[in-house]
Amino acid sequence: MAVSTAAYLNDHYDATAALGAKAISSDFSFEIEGFEGSYLLCKQAPWPELAPAGEIEVPAPLGATYWQPQQVKVALQGQISLFETIAGSVDQMMVDLITRGGTYLGGGCTFNAKIYEGTPTKFLRAKRIVDSFIQMDAPDRDWENRSQVLTFSGTLFYHYFGEIIAGNSGDYR
Repeated sequence: MAVSTAAYLNDHYDATAALGAKAISSDFSFEIEGFEGSYLLCKQAPWPELAPAGEIEVPAPLGATYWQPQQVKVALQGQISLFETIAGSVDQMMVDLITRGGTYLGGGCTFNAKIYEGTPTKFLRAKRIVDSFIQMDAPDRDWENRSQVLTFSGTLFYHYFGEIIAGNSGDYR
């Protein structure tokens, strides 16, 4: 038996609408400091969030247990995908990141970046990540695949400390 009357559903609709428009996954840009012109090549990147790294089980009398949060996790990772160009822009950027150094003496390939909700010129907010690097998977080339852009994918390792940059626009569309 359904209890979803029109009035009941209307209450849920009103409560949901009052929370505001939902964020759209595609509305982001990933910009590596020093490679600002390459932000249009990023297809996918993680959106940094702070949360406990996990749980600590605390024993209690009579065999009981309870949970306590671990420290906030600031060393994070997530999937990243970049579109390659005919000129080899991503390939060259990866080489440049290795050769220009980074946080660690003698190189280290690390970089800082901003992940925008919107674009670098018009955004609601941005999150800054530091001491990042990309472990790139070997891209596949395929003679039969004439319908897909060459994409480099890998894992972005980064540190996020909760830094949020205020946006310059109320609507990035």
